[in-house]
Amino acid sequence: MNKSLLFGLIILSILVVIAFVAPYLPFVDTSLKETVMRQKEDGGFELPPFAPSADYPIGSDANGKDLLSRVLLGTKETLLTILAIVLIRYIIAIPLAMASFYSRFLQRILIVWNRLFSFMPPIFFVILLIGTPFITFSSNRYLWIMLVLALIEAGRVADVFFQGMVNISKKPYVEAGIVAGSSPVSMLKNYYWPPLRPFFIVQFFSDLGRTLFLIGQLGIVDIFLSVEFVSQLSGGYKAMNTSNVWPTYFAEITHHIWSHPWLPITGTIAIGITILAFSMTSSGLQRYYDKKYKRA
Repeated sequence: MNKSLLFGLIILSILVVIAFVAPYLPFVDTSLKETVMRQKEDGGFELPPFAPSADYPIGSDANGKDLLSRVLLGTKETLLTILAIVLIRYIIAIPLAMASFYSRFLQRILIVWNRLFSFMPPIFFVILLIGTPFITFSSNRYLWIMLVLALIEAGRVADVFFQGMVNISKKPYVEAGIVAGSSPVSMLKNYYWPPLRPFFIVQFFSDLGRTLFLIGQLGIVDIFLSVEFVSQLSGGYKAMNTSNVWPTYFAEITHHIWSHPWLPITGTIAIGITILAFSMTSSGLQRYYDKKYKRA
């Protein structure tokens, strides 16, 4: 019994159900109403974030919004965001890998691309690129950030598939196809893609978890996917988060971890469970395909 695949798919199924059902749950505040101040039992007043209570089961955020509602409503946005990033990445990486296999020029581009973004952790390049004024103040900031996150890791993914094609090209049945006079397109379709397909599926789920982890790091350094610039009394402007993706709970983590621990803990649990689900699904699929092709 493939327990990793089973448990991974069960968790992912629950997350997908939550993503679509959350707005209709009776205890979810879909308006995400802000509570600026509330009265305490002893007669005093307190400001948000509010600690877990009957009104706020797992506490509130810094704006007084119910954290449980934000987590549940943010499930759909979080999953769709990482799915879109990985899809864009693979739409770029797979054709690049296949083209590099037949073109030395594109192969050199792939090598430079991969090495450029591999000698340092991706988060450094993400911060550097997203911090440019063009992206920071763009009306399409969300899309630009997704594109940056996709492109930075596209070289790594393309190189992985390129190396896979190189290994497959050494197989006897591939040489037979070349001798038979098959065209490059026919070779890709009939000889390279079938053995690459299982690897593609396994790697795809693995990259979903990797991307969520990368976005989580953005939350720690207060870089948000969607922001609104609000004027301050000092005359400047402050970027205020307008997104419900889970990594936003890591904002000002060095402050909240001591005074309002439910904020980073909530984000950690939500992201951790999801990454675990993707990892278990990926390893489960790997085990499934290994067993399947060994039998064959």
